[in-house]
Amino acid sequence: MPGTRDGLILGIDPGLAGTGFALFSEPNLVLDCSTVVTIPGRDGARLLTITNHLRALIAAHPPAEASIEELFMGRNATSAVGVAQARGAILNVLEECGVPVYEYKPSQVKVILTGYGNADKGQIGRMLAAQVKMPEGRFDDHARDAIAIAVCHARSRKFTRAATR
Repeated sequence: MPGTRDGLILGIDPGLAGTGFALFSEPNLVLDCSTVVTIPGRDGARLLTITNHLRALIAAHPPAEASIEELFMGRNATSAVGVAQARGAILNVLEECGVPVYEYKPSQVKVILTGYGNADKGQIGRMLAAQVKMPEGRFDDHARDAIAIAVCHARSRKFTRAATR
């Protein structure tokens, strides 16, 4: 059930403790963003919280495409396992709903937004504030990362379309 809205992109920053979601509409408008924070406990219950939120979001605002951060293996293996579990559950829901998925490495997102693959969160936040219209309020890192992933995909999609013409 891909979106009827032309170009609506769902950006996702996956995580077991907190998952960021952002709905982005071109040319530069963030329609909505949120973070689902799960309560520590059984992983299955936490994943269900994330996937229920995602299903509701897709039903309310069917995206044309989704973009998600690739798994990043840092120093904390326990954290990476939780992120992998969340990614798997999210990818399953997106597949069930027929939403095409595009994956980006954190460094790709940073390069596309800032021109620098090792940009910090502050640099990314400033570039987003300068480049896109965001809803009022403050956003946590997960929501901001979801916006960045959606913007990254929108820009990558433009380049791909231009190159194929």
